[in-house]
Amino acid sequence: MSSTIAGFHNPQMYEVLPNACLSATARDIFDVLTARQEPGGLVHIRQQELAERLGLSQSAVSRAIGQLRDKGIISERQRKGTLLIHPLLAGYESLAHMTNHIEAPDTHVWPINFPVGDIRPPRARDARTGTNFDPDPGGGEDAPAPEVRPALRLAG
Repeated sequence: MSSTIAGFHNPQMYEVLPNACLSATARDIFDVLTARQEPGGLVHIRQQELAERLGLSQSAVSRAIGQLRDKGIISERQRKGTLLIHPLLAGYESLAHMTNHIEAPDTHVWPINFPVGDIRPPRARDARTGTNFDPDPGGGEDAPAPEVRPALRLAG
């Protein structure tokens, strides 16, 4: 795995991710994949490892990965033991790295199969709320926190 941490994500895409209407299992798997990815979205992990990490059957993991593929969140075309997160949802070293990767002629950007216009509100009940769910308990590093929080102003 690369020594660089993929800490920058496209904020607009993560705002519309609830529109994908993922199952809880698919969302948990996506969380593990984003925690384990190299910059650009490549993840070296097998379904069996995902199943063991999340305490699921391999068939449940396979169904959830199928859902992620159907929505266009991960690539259809990858070799065994690797997954590729969509370039617009992948993590990068910085905004400049993301822009350069997406605009590169050899980068394949496939369609996303869920609405990306209006933001759908999150589900009223998320099973992970209030739990200590850690998508990558064996490692991974936290993304750096912003140094300064933006000041909020009231309109009017």
